[in-house]
Amino acid sequence: MRKLELKYEIKNISRLYEETTASWDNAEFTFHKDFTGDLRLWGDGVEPEQISETLRKLEERAESFRTALKYLGNRLIDFRKHGRPTYYFDEHEFRPKTEKEIAIITDYLRGRREFPALVSAVLPMHTVHITTTFPPAPLPQNMPSIPTDLHRMAETLVAAEELVKYPDLIIKLAYLILEELEGTPSDEFRYVRNFVSHPICCYTPLVNFIEGEMPSAITVHNGTDAVRFIRNDNDHMAFVAKYAYPALQRAKKLFNEKVDAEGGFLRG
Repeated sequence: MRKLELKYEIKNISRLYEETTASWDNAEFTFHKDFTGDLRLWGDGVEPEQISETLRKLEERAESFRTALKYLGNRLIDFRKHGRPTYYFDEHEFRPKTEKEIAIITDYLRGRREFPALVSAVLPMHTVHITTTFPPAPLPQNMPSIPTDLHRMAETLVAAEELVKYPDLIIKLAYLILEELEGTPSDEFRYVRNFVSHPICCYTPLVNFIEGEMPSAITVHNGTDAVRFIRNDNDHMAFVAKYAYPALQRAKKLFNEKVDAEGGFLRG
């Protein structure tokens, strides 16, 4: 057996799952009823010269899983490695930590050097106690994952969802995603994003749009009709919220489709 294995400890999971274990392709996730979990990933048929590259791929896969869990609502998760990677080579077992140690293992297994002792360490994890009233959900049939190139978008959407009291910030973040995924978002979303992004705006189509929806925002700037956004005005914030939340839902829909198209998985 020539195999590289990586383990992670996960704490502060927000969702309650029915089953305790899910097995996926070269991966196993175990959920414990105290809202903690263990993730085990491995690569088979790994030669010593392939340890570094395989380790990098396993770490990328773990990060895609972590990002997906966070995007799916587990905002407080503490996700970290459990000990060192374990490399199995026939009857041998190694736990390298650095590239230098991997090189030592490779040279040893290829008969080029003696093998010195390697040490390992495990850091403590901070725990947040989680309670939930939601019914248990089944573990996903496939391993949740978000492709690496979409992690930034996922984190942007997570940040937007956490700004529930600030629709002016939600529309800005949602619009960033809409621009990337849709190219040309709807005029309404663009107008509202511009409305909250500038102290005063004189762009005529925007002024006309705001005047039809909220005349109180109309002002005059250098003799020209303009709009002014006032953040501490409840009517202004309510108007922005009317478009911010649909914009966010639209951005999430497009993002989910992008994840599917790139081979990720977010459904149960």
